[in-house]
Amino acid sequence: MHIEDKIIHYTSDELIRVSVAVTRTITQKARTCHNLSPVAAAALGRAMTGSVLLAGDYKNHEGVSLKFNGDGPLGAVHADCFDSRYVRGYVDHPQLDIPLKPNGKLDVSGAVGQHGQLSVTRFTPEKMTYTSQAELVSGEIAEDLAYYLLTSEQVPSTISLGVLVARDYSIAASGGFLVQALPGAKDEDLARVEANITCIGPITSYLSNHPDGEELAGIILGGMHYKELYRQPLSWRCTCSRDRIKNVLMSLRPADKEELLKDPQVEMTCQYCGARYVISHDELAAMFKQKET
Repeated sequence: MHIEDKIIHYTSDELIRVSVAVTRTITQKARTCHNLSPVAAAALGRAMTGSVLLAGDYKNHEGVSLKFNGDGPLGAVHADCFDSRYVRGYVDHPQLDIPLKPNGKLDVSGAVGQHGQLSVTRFTPEKMTYTSQAELVSGEIAEDLAYYLLTSEQVPSTISLGVLVARDYSIAASGGFLVQALPGAKDEDLARVEANITCIGPITSYLSNHPDGEELAGIILGGMHYKELYRQPLSWRCTCSRDRIKNVLMSLRPADKEELLKDPQVEMTCQYCGARYVISHDELAAMFKQKET
């Protein structure tokens, strides 16, 4: 059964907002694109799902970039969501292999590191950007995002993210949800939501049994009056292009340009998607000469 990656937004009369994301295909694309180890796939899948959930201003096609820069051996984890629906990402050390936790689970926290910084950059339709940071609290991605939302954006949130990697290293499940209280929400309603969430269990187990995620909001908002606001498909997409690569080269200092012209060609590879761009010496020289004129 084919399940399309998607994000669905809900709101309740009790002033509680829920977003649910299903990202198995996107995480699988990242796994094959970067040849990710299981723990690297789990960390990046969680981060990419988190970027989708944080890009919640779908009316304005918001973009969000996340960078988890921890002290673990995985290095930095980068995830972007732009236009509220296109996703990409990479990790510094994609083939990292570390022991499982004692419970047999992938040790994402050990890979990312429990100390470091999360940077969040938001892009608005007016082309304005702003970046804010928060300390990592666990390296588990979801907890770090919840801490960021509370301390940097003053929004109490519950966020659950998970990636299940099959024995053949394919992605069996990936996704998560974000729950936020709107101003005026009552404590008793929030307590009810918390109790409902405990009934879900591990999000990877839930998505393995219910891959479309359609009933997840009904469990979270059980006993409340809620409605679906908006849904849209999600997909992997990179913003790199040959023209972008050329623009980067054109912006170099004159000394750097001269150094490049000593080589028969220039090769550049996009970190996000692995696309390889080759520009010949003659083409490069013509570009630089045109810029001068």
